[in-house]
Amino acid sequence: MSSSLPAQDGPAWPDLLNVSPQRAVDGRALERVLAFAFLAGDDGGVLVGALDSCPLAFSTFEGALFARELFLEELLQGVLAPRVNGRPLAFDADHVLRLLTHPPRSAELITFRGEASRELVEQPALRAAAERLALAIQELRRLFAGEGRVGIRGEQARRRIDILRAIEQLFAGMDAFAPAQSSLERIARFGSEVRASEGFHKLSELLRYENARAYADLTLQLGADGSVRGLRVNQLREDANNVYHVSSLRQWLGRAWLWLKGYRVTDGELIDGWLDAVFQGVVTFLPPLVQLLGDLEFLLCGVALVERARERGLAMSLPQFTDDDWGVQQLFNPLLLSSVQPVPCSLAIEPGTTLITGPNSGGKTRLLQALGLTQLLAQSGLYVPAAQARLPRVPGIFASLSQPAGAEQAEGRLGSELLRIRMLFERAQPGSLVLVDELCSGTSPSEGEELFQLVLELMQELSPRAFVSTHFLKLAAAMAESSELTLRFVQVELDARERPTYRFVRGVAETSLARQTAARLGVTREELRALIAGRRQS
Repeated sequence: MSSSLPAQDGPAWPDLLNVSPQRAVDGRALERVLAFAFLAGDDGGVLVGALDSCPLAFSTFEGALFARELFLEELLQGVLAPRVNGRPLAFDADHVLRLLTHPPRSAELITFRGEASRELVEQPALRAAAERLALAIQELRRLFAGEGRVGIRGEQARRRIDILRAIEQLFAGMDAFAPAQSSLERIARFGSEVRASEGFHKLSELLRYENARAYADLTLQLGADGSVRGLRVNQLREDANNVYHVSSLRQWLGRAWLWLKGYRVTDGELIDGWLDAVFQGVVTFLPPLVQLLGDLEFLLCGVALVERARERGLAMSLPQFTDDDWGVQQLFNPLLLSSVQPVPCSLAIEPGTTLITGPNSGGKTRLLQALGLTQLLAQSGLYVPAAQARLPRVPGIFASLSQPAGAEQAEGRLGSELLRIRMLFERAQPGSLVLVDELCSGTSPSEGEELFQLVLELMQELSPRAFVSTHFLKLAAAMAESSELTLRFVQVELDARERPTYRFVRGVAETSLARQTAARLGVTREELRALIAGRRQS
């Protein structure tokens, strides 16, 4: 559970993820780091890790209860990883994961983030501007870290000028966000206020002077082979209108005065002081860029998922939040985008607990993952993997999907199942989305069915939106006929040859298709005997 953020004084702080702009970084501390890095060429890795422990908007979600089960790290490294012109865009995966596992509680804030997501998806020009800005901030961060530089004479001064030029170009490019109607417009407003400042004006004048201190009219003498044989300077004109221009006489008099006073100041020291004074005029505008980069990377991850879905011919949408009903059209599991073509399905489910039945490898676990990821992305303000989605807001997610037993597991299958059930009632908040795969499958059928009914009965008191898969088909059929519990039932849809379609319809499956699955995987009496015979002959 995360705490609320302190409000930012002033309107220009370019926070993209909060209705009232917030400071997620320590601006004063970062200014000191940046000033040191500007002089020394090394930020000590502070800028890269500046968001590691930043405060987030208030959330009631507990990532430990679902992040591993929903494979969020794999999702980030796969289909959520942004690309620019087909090339991967580096991003802070740890920070994006923190944001994903702590979706805001505020309905207003969810909608606010969703509007920024919508503009990036629907307006390619804004998305391209966001990508350029993210790359520009990353490049500026690399310059502060001194990457690719060597400590030779004159190189540090050139690095500092490169930093100042990168700062100027970065803020100049923020005008591209002026057409935005969402929080992205804050970027344009921030850039405008920075460019209107005295410090930025001095920076621009310095760079203009450094780039065009003087103009020379030349006459070149060329030989028959096209090579230069001679060069004559006809006229040399200095830019006397620049605030940094000093005439030759004034330069000589200034040096003479310093010499008479006993000061021995080198040209290098003068340049360093000059550049540092200009940098101090703009350093206060740089800490917000650290937070802005994290916000952009988060939103661009959501856009990357939409892009990959569209490449597969699948639609995504921003959800509509409701009080009770729950329904999705053309829902798919985004984890499958990196491996196979997902098969979308549509569901309309009333409040309560839904039991999911069907054969192994029929898509039950994948459906549970898709439901969890849809809820998580929706409450994060991102697009969801469905053409349309109507969802209630929930205070948290509890996911317990089938995982292979590890060598370090202290309990047997029954003990592990009982611990899983206990964790459900210990940690799941009332009203949460609960996803449980093969509940009570770790014991004998008779004991398992008894425990299964007990769990479903007590689960009602949590008032969850629960989806539970099971192979207790006879019990599920009996409960569908006579149970007093508020239960809904869906099953894997089969085709005419009794093969899973990976879609789901109402009802209870009549068989787990164990024989068909065994035949498909080559586990029949004849095939096993053939394997034995082959081993004997060898």
